[in-house]
Amino acid sequence: MKKILLFAFIAFSAFGAFSQKKISGVVYDKVNKETLPSANVYWLKGGGGVISDIEGRFTINRRYDYQTQLVVSFTGYASDTVDVGTSLSDSLRIYLQPTAQSLSVVEIRDRIKSNYLSKTSLEQKEIISAEGLKHLACCNLGESFESSASVDVGYSDAVSGSKQIQLLGLTGVYSQILLENMPFLRGLSAPFGLSYVPGNWMESISVSKGVATVKHGYETITGIIDLEYDKPQKADAFAFNMYMNNELKTEFNIKANAILNDRLATGFFAYGTYNGFKAFDHLGNGGKGDGFMDYPKQTQINVANRWNYEVEDGLCSQTLINYTHEERLGGQMSFEKDMRGNDSIYGLGGRTDRIHFFTKNGAPLGNTSSFGTQLSATYFEQDAYYGLSNYKGREGDIYANVLVNAEVRGGHSVDFGASFRYTDIREDLYSMPYKGASPFETAGLDENLKADFYKQEIIPGVFGQFSFKYDKIFLATLGLRYDYNSFYERHIVTPRLHFRWQITDDLILRGAGGKGFRSANIIADNFGILASSRDIILEQKLDMEEAYNGGLNLSQTITIWGGRVMTIALDYYHTNFVNQVVMDLDRDAGKVFFYNLDGRSYSNAAQLDIRIEPIERFDVTIAGRYNDVKTTYHGQLMEKPYVSKWKGLLVLSYRTKYDKWMFDLTTQFNGRQRIPLNVGQMQGYADPYIYMLGQITRKFKNFDVYVGVENITNYVQQEPIIGADEIFTSKFDASVVYAPVMGRLFYAGLRWNIK
Repeated sequence: MKKILLFAFIAFSAFGAFSQKKISGVVYDKVNKETLPSANVYWLKGGGGVISDIEGRFTINRRYDYQTQLVVSFTGYASDTVDVGTSLSDSLRIYLQPTAQSLSVVEIRDRIKSNYLSKTSLEQKEIISAEGLKHLACCNLGESFESSASVDVGYSDAVSGSKQIQLLGLTGVYSQILLENMPFLRGLSAPFGLSYVPGNWMESISVSKGVATVKHGYETITGIIDLEYDKPQKADAFAFNMYMNNELKTEFNIKANAILNDRLATGFFAYGTYNGFKAFDHLGNGGKGDGFMDYPKQTQINVANRWNYEVEDGLCSQTLINYTHEERLGGQMSFEKDMRGNDSIYGLGGRTDRIHFFTKNGAPLGNTSSFGTQLSATYFEQDAYYGLSNYKGREGDIYANVLVNAEVRGGHSVDFGASFRYTDIREDLYSMPYKGASPFETAGLDENLKADFYKQEIIPGVFGQFSFKYDKIFLATLGLRYDYNSFYERHIVTPRLHFRWQITDDLILRGAGGKGFRSANIIADNFGILASSRDIILEQKLDMEEAYNGGLNLSQTITIWGGRVMTIALDYYHTNFVNQVVMDLDRDAGKVFFYNLDGRSYSNAAQLDIRIEPIERFDVTIAGRYNDVKTTYHGQLMEKPYVSKWKGLLVLSYRTKYDKWMFDLTTQFNGRQRIPLNVGQMQGYADPYIYMLGQITRKFKNFDVYVGVENITNYVQQEPIIGADEIFTSKFDASVVYAPVMGRLFYAGLRWNIK
């Protein structure tokens, strides 16, 4: 039935795309009568547009009878509106008159197509656009940050395939991952959540460092990663993407959008991946394999539907519902699903179901004010196992936010509103990490400690923010919010300050500071620990995490030869914890201890970015970053493990004329990392390493073909699984990951778009 429904969906989408009427023509220079490649051709009403090919030819679909006027534009030429009536034509000849427009617009647009630093935003913000995501394999969110020096992505362990991020030297749980400015991946979704976001669904990703404004709640400490999905009224009518790598992992993406009328549009997203054709074992023992699957067998089905309703100068509404189902199976090469619980072979696996819904609505209030509401709901359920340890997690989350924005005298503005969150989290863990171990059962815990696994939080809150504006030169926001957390029985006051000072037209100074809080989930936040033989020890009831964060960013744009622009950005951020839930891996090689911070814990992060186009269509990004992250473990201030102190990044991207060919090469230098004490044969620090990936893309009129390779140098951790031949003993540990655990990987793919 699933196959029939999927086939019907594809057939319906394809039929809708091909049943539309078509109008064709050629765009010319009116003076010299030469054709104009890459001219923009779009309908004045009803949406939909195309770009002329290398010979100036175009074909555009007419979806509605009222689509009678075509707008044709090209940089350096006066735009023209052509009345094509209601008839069809395949011989339009459109002539554009040259003007004296500046070509700098083209240069800026080219940069926006990949990765850039926002010049106008209040917060320091790095944007990765949809075009930039195409420069990477980018099967999911976890593979979208390879060309960013700000965000690190690594595996949480060597057997599950789960990825986690770091920002400002701290794990991703201290950042908020939002979907269009609303909470998205949090709580129990964190361990595998990066794989729940298909790369082809995203219109852009923005990364903001430091605390966010009070409108986003009290949870942000190190930054925000905000995702924008494709909008049906702007996106292509139909898009298809297929990907396969040399380990036979296969992925399919389908998007179909329809503009129902001048106010209502809808979009359908479907994604599927399968990695169960064959298991590979290349890692460990000098490349001879260690008997474990390099990557677990994985099946994921992910579907979404969104609706956008918009009245000009009136109500705007966006609604989305998303369902994800995923299954994983890994461990030793001969492990099968029905062997779960077998104490003679090591296996891991699990099933995850997740439903996410959001709706946001806004409307103007007079000429200078607006009103908005946000509502989201998430249900998450996971059944997983690592060897003899079994885990079940269930989460229900409801979030509502009401906000009002009003302009006051002098161009200043105020934002105020109220929010409400209800979260019910239950984690059940029966852990027997090795034979003979004393089992850790959540059901048998002391009631005070059991509460760290069963949490029901009711959090009402109110907030207000004043924005001071002085022309275009200076903007500052001062915000304060109050929340009450019923689980911790705590009154939470969160102050936040942001400013942006445009010192000159090309020199901008930004700053942000404030406080953040979060509720820790010790298993979900540290899921990789289940892939070890360590006993889990809770030493005390855990409190809320609480930290201050502050930072500055200075960015300068310089016009260089050929009228192109170079951007230089320097930033520094400091995070200081008042309380932190500490995971102590150093005290005992066979145990992991969780307790509240008793001492200091901080992070210092500094970064330099240089972006330049030395020659036309050749973009270069050079970045360097320094992290100083330390925490007090059993009374001793030590470097946080698995954090690279130094990182360097070099991104080279070249495009031929008209973007027919694209060549991309990314090189990362990752400095040494501290390894917890008494772990296997590795002591002290892991060696630094270089990680490289590249891609070549060939663009045609309606489709792209791309091939690429990840981990070009084939650098892998020599012993990703400690004690691979001693499963279910205290010597087994697959959670010690400090370098790539996947070797060189080749891939190829096809993107097909219908405008």
